[in-house]
Amino acid sequence: MEIQWPLILFTFFNCLASGVFLVQGILTLAGRGKAMQLASCASAIVALAVGGLAVFFHLQHPLRMLNGFGHITSGITIELIAVIVFALAVVLYFLMMRRSEEGVAPKWCAVMAIVVSVALPFATGESYLMAAIPVWDTLLLPVYYIVTTVLLGGFGALVIAAAVKCDDAVKLSATVALVGAVVCAVVSLAYAVMISGMGGHYTEMEYYFDPTLPDVAMRQAEQVTAAIMAGEHALAFWLGVMGIGCVAPAVLAALVMVGKIPAERVLVVAVIGLVCAVTGTLVWRVLLYEVAVNALIQFQWALN
Repeated sequence: MEIQWPLILFTFFNCLASGVFLVQGILTLAGRGKAMQLASCASAIVALAVGGLAVFFHLQHPLRMLNGFGHITSGITIELIAVIVFALAVVLYFLMMRRSEEGVAPKWCAVMAIVVSVALPFATGESYLMAAIPVWDTLLLPVYYIVTTVLLGGFGALVIAAAVKCDDAVKLSATVALVGAVVCAVVSLAYAVMISGMGGHYTEMEYYFDPTLPDVAMRQAEQVTAAIMAGEHALAFWLGVMGIGCVAPAVLAALVMVGKIPAERVLVVAVIGLVCAVTGTLVWRVLLYEVAVNALIQFQWALN
């Protein structure tokens, strides 16, 4: 198994689309964000479409698509259903917004937006739970997708609010981004600690030999799983995931939230924060693949 960038991009854009729509639902429920409703809906649909395109690059062949979607309870079918429901919810929100005399979607649309925006990343993460890949086989995976949805959505909405001059949405969007960054840091750290302790769950080969690396010592399972915090992947985790992906966005969101950033510079700060958040979540997705690949090649998952 190798790193599947189409799947990484699919899960990322699902979280981004859900995040923007989630925060728009929160803003609508709070009576804010009227001027950015159209931009939020359009951004969510575009992100969803890009993620869907990435899946087709992964499946590559029409027969694979038919086989994948042919079973109603398969993970990919559940993802497809969740994506369709999400898209319909965005369209319904837009139609109700246009129908309203005030130009604002009703409160029940806001609640609907929040529900589907949490359901989509959870369904996406849940479809990857499989005993064959223990690094993914934990509820922390869908939980991580949900918290990154909040983080990405907070900064995505902040970018939109600053771009369309929707001043009443700036502070609340920054607050959501701050909460997302803090919770994301906690969940990422907990997930990394759990992975580091997975060495005992693998059944090691008694002997193995890599003809391409004859002078390299045999690796223990603990070396593979612990590498994420104190090994070859430690720099990527601590700097990329925690530092750039969580701490930097939290600081930037806090500065905007407390009004330390002038209004004319909020857009720049929001873009920087979004780039940092995107970097962190992509690095973590790559690390999940790296650890899963290295462990799967050399060890077997002990189902008992």
